[in-house]
Amino acid sequence: MKQYEGRWLGDFTIHSTASGYSETFPVEQRYWWEEGQLHGISVSDTNNGLQTAKSLTFIQDDKLQSEVITGETTERFFGFLRDGGIVWISADMKRANDYQMAEHFAIEEGRPVLLTEGFDSYVYSEGLAHLVYRGRLFKQDSKSAGD
Repeated sequence: MKQYEGRWLGDFTIHSTASGYSETFPVEQRYWWEEGQLHGISVSDTNNGLQTAKSLTFIQDDKLQSEVITGETTERFFGFLRDGGIVWISADMKRANDYQMAEHFAIEEGRPVLLTEGFDSYVYSEGLAHLVYRGRLFKQDSKSAGD
């Protein structure tokens, strides 16, 4: 979990093959440790304007858990270690098959990068479809971030 700490900048792409919708937008995420929990804040500049979210990641009852707060909405997720990364599923079992996000770290261009892939389901006029998420965020040098 220590790998998350710091400032990350990059892009996310959301795509739906069903509707042809596609959007790529810049994202900044910051993570820091406080009282044994990983705190995060994310800012995205989407077609719908600036979107912000806060997160809190912790271990409770031997389970990796995260809470993501967007406006008035709080979603809870369980994390599972897989292939050197973390797979997140919704704690709401009704959504567990409809949403999944996987994160892992790599080195690209000599810099740490946080790679995110996942999907979310939605209903549209033709039936059920998936939004596919892909993110590539590069860790910023703490000297250039003003830390």
